[in-house]
Parts: sequence; structure tokens; C-alpha cells
Amino acid sequence: LVTGRILDDLDPLLPAAPLFDAIVAENGAVLRLAGQALPTVLARPPQPAFLERLTQTGVRHRSGSCIVEASADTAPRVVEAIRALGAPLALSFNRDRLMVLPEGVTKGTGLQEALWRLRVSSHNALAIGDAENDRSLLEACEVGVAVSWGNTSLRQEAELVIPGEEI
Repeated sequence: LVTGRILDDLDPLLPAAPLFDAIVAENGAVLRLAGQALPTVLARPPQPAFLERLTQTGVRHRSGSCIVEASADTAPRVVEAIRALGAPLALSFNRDRLMVLPEGVTKGTGLQEALWRLRVSSHNALAIGDAENDRSLLEACEVGVAVSWGNTSLRQEAELVIPGEEI
């Protein structure tokens, strides 16, 4: 499972027995392998000064081990906070949400790390995505699939588009 969600938010939704060989959370920044008690953090945590700056400028946000999440319409204020601190951070959009992570961290990089640890080739992987932050995930797999109700540009770049409706 590869998701932008914070792992602590996801855990209550999953059954007690491992459902996945690996979970890549926080848009590629956190990895938990089945049977592993603690997740592996693949990136740096948010800088306290950055979080303080967001709070001071009125940006409502949540943070996980590495990710900072806010509403997409706060992007200009988030960019200003990044510029003011000179922080090496990158923005990723997920529909109406904004995700801030260390540069170079994506769902694709997290998946590649999981596949390497599981000794599985990316040629044996298929990804299904719906939003902008799924682009690197689809590119990291042999087959990249978009859902018909998802992001227009993702659908145009995917190898396959599957029908359906948003739940």
C-alpha cells in the first residue's frame, strides 16, 4: 500500500493481521514492512522553525514523521515560509490538500525502497492512482493505472485508465 496518509492515521483502519507486505506512508517518507514493529523513516522530520512559521502565519496544518499537510489554498503562505527559512522542502498536491516533504521524497521513491527491501522488481508492480501526488508512483511501476474520476493529467499519462466513481 502506498499512500499520502500519516501512518498513525492509517493504523486504526487496518486489520490486526498484516494485510500488506509493505506500507509506504506519508507520500513516500515512511516505510513499514510486515512483521516490523516500528516503521522506517526515510526522510528528515519537519523543522520546528518551519512548523512554527506556519502557525504564526495562520496556516492550519498537521504533521507526521516527515510530512506536513495543509489545505492546497494555503500554498502561497507555505511557499513563503519555505523561502524565508531557506528550507529544502518540496510541495506536492493531492487534490485539495498540500503536502510538504523534504526534496526528492515521493511515493515513487518510497515504493522503490520497499521493492528493494522486499527483493521485488518494479517490473512486477502495478500502481493505481487518482491525484497529482501519484505521478511518481505510476512511473516507478511496470504498469501505471489511473482512475477515470481522478486527475486529468494523471489519466493522460497513465498506461491504463479504469472506470469507476469516486467513493
